[in-house]
Amino acid sequence: MKRLVLATESFPYGKSERTFILPELERLKAHYDITILSHADQGQVREGMTVELPEEIRVVCPGRPQLTAADKIWAFLSFFMDRDGRMEMREILSEKGNRRQRIYQSAAFFAQAAADLKNLRRSGILSDNVPILYYSFWYTYYCYSMIREQKRYPNIRIIARAHGVDLYHERVPGNRQPFRHQMEKKLDALVFACAYGKRYYEEHIKDGQTDGSRLHVCRLGIEKPKRQMPADGDGVWRLLSCSHVIPLKRIGLIIDGLARVEGAKIFWTHLGGGSALGEMQRYAAEQLAAKENIQYRFAGFVQDVHAYYETQPVDCFITTSETEGGCPVSIQEAMSYGVPIIGTDAGGITEMIGDNGILLSHDPDAEEIAAAIRKIMELGESDLRRMKAASCQKWQEEFDIDETFEKLYAVLDR
Repeated sequence: MKRLVLATESFPYGKSERTFILPELERLKAHYDITILSHADQGQVREGMTVELPEEIRVVCPGRPQLTAADKIWAFLSFFMDRDGRMEMREILSEKGNRRQRIYQSAAFFAQAAADLKNLRRSGILSDNVPILYYSFWYTYYCYSMIREQKRYPNIRIIARAHGVDLYHERVPGNRQPFRHQMEKKLDALVFACAYGKRYYEEHIKDGQTDGSRLHVCRLGIEKPKRQMPADGDGVWRLLSCSHVIPLKRIGLIIDGLARVEGAKIFWTHLGGGSALGEMQRYAAEQLAAKENIQYRFAGFVQDVHAYYETQPVDCFITTSETEGGCPVSIQEAMSYGVPIIGTDAGGITEMIGDNGILLSHDPDAEEIAAAIRKIMELGESDLRRMKAASCQKWQEEFDIDETFEKLYAVLDR
């Protein structure tokens, strides 16, 4: 069986990647002998794996690079002497922006990759004789370290995914993603989670000499649900949101919108925790305290969101995210159960909303959000039924994992 090395940020340790990786992994193991190369930190490793993997899947965890002062000095000097480093310097100096910050960021990226390369060699997962497909789930420093090692192992093919923080310039300090042209020249394929991401890369990053046929859109998908959402009929309209509670998710906008909805009884639930959870709980208490028609709860992190949909009624899903790298799994989950969607015109969200909901502007105000909520609440029975069916159909056509995996496998197995 063909060998595949799946490079991850922390999976199967930690919680952040499991939703994205598990559905693909279940299908990859039918085609490949898999080794997971995890870059989890020591704290995550001590806590143990958060998923149970089949025995045939090997896990190697060299860890996240830990740089000593000597490592940083050596890497910084090597950066200026290395051909890729000099290419990076020429590009930075030819661009507008904070050159000092960008040089520091690129040198740090180079140092991380150099340290990771040492760990990669010590791991023993590479072989002179066995062809290997290296699938980097993120377009980051450990993808670059493998690219630098490829000259010693010409039997290795390298494919990377690009999502958000590893794709958009504005998501990193200095507003510039480092070493992209050096990597794209050596990749066999670069895969994007949404069409918007691919367009962004082509317009803002791609080297004009790079073969565009190596750029692919392969969406992440999810499993088929066990039911379609039934009508609850108790007179309460149930609104659900699901995300990390961090500033760019703009949970406060949902609160502001709900504060402007009168009359109808609404129960809003938010799934997910994060750095701004306490702040949002206090803000909701302030803004919604006088709203007798609005009830709410912050449910915190929920490990199995599908279990929530299978046991709880949901009438509408809402997201007010400022930016999205791909097509959010949280929206896919809602669509698969036939739930209408309200979402902002941001990143891959735009591709997910049509007849199945209401697409807000990129920067909606409270009244726009309130109007969208009222519009779906006031739909007649037949119109609401059509919107629910459109949501499920959108999932079937574009986000069913069996279909999305076939597109990915066609790229991997090329």
